[in-house]
Amino acid sequence: MNHPLPPRPGRIFSSDDILSGRIRLHTYPFRYICLNQSTGDRFRTVAALGSSIPNEMDKMFSAVELLESQGWELVAVEQMGLVVFMRRRLPG
Repeated sequence: MNHPLPPRPGRIFSSDDILSGRIRLHTYPFRYICLNQSTGDRFRTVAALGSSIPNEMDKMFSAVELLESQGWELVAVEQMGLVVFMRRRLPG
């Protein structure tokens, strides 16, 4: 008898979810993730024609710093700091 596999976890998380604690990556099974803004924040940033970008970048890098304290490291920054890619540090 075949048992269905559990759903594969996603790799894209919002900075709000990380900062609020809604998402905790301590037991996350993969090494690479992507952080971006929440959908509502993305629309507000576009609507404000960039005036809120510094605030959103600050929120994004606050999430990066939190994850760095939990064993993750920054790999790349895209879209003026509104999308970042991270990887879990290898043990050792």
